[in-house]
Amino acid sequence: MLLSKSVAAYLTRSLAVLTSVMDSFVDLISGALLWWSGRAIRRGDPYKYPGGRSRLEPFSIVILSVIMSICSLAMVRESIETIVDRYYESTIETQNLTVIKLILFAVCRASPSPVARTLAQDHRNDVVSNSGALGFGLLAAYVWKYFDATGALVICAYIFGTWFVTGYEQMLLLTGYTANPDLIKKFLFVAVNHDKSIQGIKTIRAFHFGNEFLVEVEIILPDKMTIDEAHVISVTLQKKLENLDEVERAFVQIDYESNSNQ
Repeated sequence: MLLSKSVAAYLTRSLAVLTSVMDSFVDLISGALLWWSGRAIRRGDPYKYPGGRSRLEPFSIVILSVIMSICSLAMVRESIETIVDRYYESTIETQNLTVIKLILFAVCRASPSPVARTLAQDHRNDVVSNSGALGFGLLAAYVWKYFDATGALVICAYIFGTWFVTGYEQMLLLTGYTANPDLIKKFLFVAVNHDKSIQGIKTIRAFHFGNEFLVEVEIILPDKMTIDEAHVISVTLQKKLENLDEVERAFVQIDYESNSNQ
């Protein structure tokens, strides 16, 4: 795909097609980086990384966002500075590749995996860039010569915007952004109903620990309860929370009365 687009860009000198080449080239980098991060997470050493390496996924996506944003801005600058008469001829190969990318986008979009969703965004951008390259190239050849540079500008602005939003969202995951209220209510419900000896919940916090969440709960138990009984309740609650799909790690603290300062 990259080779066919590069040949088309060389023969037509189209900025819109060159934008599509840039997107396909970064696709290769993104695929390799996401493959490496997934492999590193699966092979994480629990002695070197006791907290796991799940945060590699959002970190990799942030890197991709920066790369794509820089490339897009460079093409925007080129499009603004360079407005010349170009000729672009549509090829059946480019159309077929666009259809294939559209199918891949639908498949990846259906997966709940963050990596698959990132690949889905890549494929969607390919569909937009390929379709835009065809459309604006033909318009530049037969309607108005400035459509080529305009198309490259529009495509790059779109790619920059989507990756900027993606990078911002992944940065929130890396910096411990709080869970939404409905999810916190779910964790609270689990904690309150875990054991009849729990008299109340003093504190509950849930925030991103990569794609999943770290949950901290402080429960109130009777002051006459033995250490063994309290330990069993706290450990089983921790395991119950960590068995939830959204939770990466959970920590349970114990207090013996709601007005305690301990």
